[in-house]
Amino acid sequence: MTTDENAEIDWGNERLSRAQRAVEANTYDVDSWSLLIREAQTRPINEVRAMYEKLIGSFPTTGRYWKIYIEQEMKARNFEKVEKVSIVLV
Repeated sequence: MTTDENAEIDWGNERLSRAQRAVEANTYDVDSWSLLIREAQTRPINEVRAMYEKLIGSFPTTGRYWKIYIEQEMKARNFEKVEKVSIVLV
């Protein structure tokens, strides 16, 4: 998996933009991640995949985050991506 550390998502909301800046400054800011995750779940996975990859890169042992990411890929019917992400888990 690759991550684009500089991937800036246009959240269209100042609160979410602040949350993104907060996680860029402190990757372990769980409150900011929670805001971003809630919003990301309403967006197409192609728009937020880099965010999910950064999230699981920051919290590789947090199964809940992996589950959310995989569910987003499944919702978009990206089964090959689900398989690749699942292999990383094993």
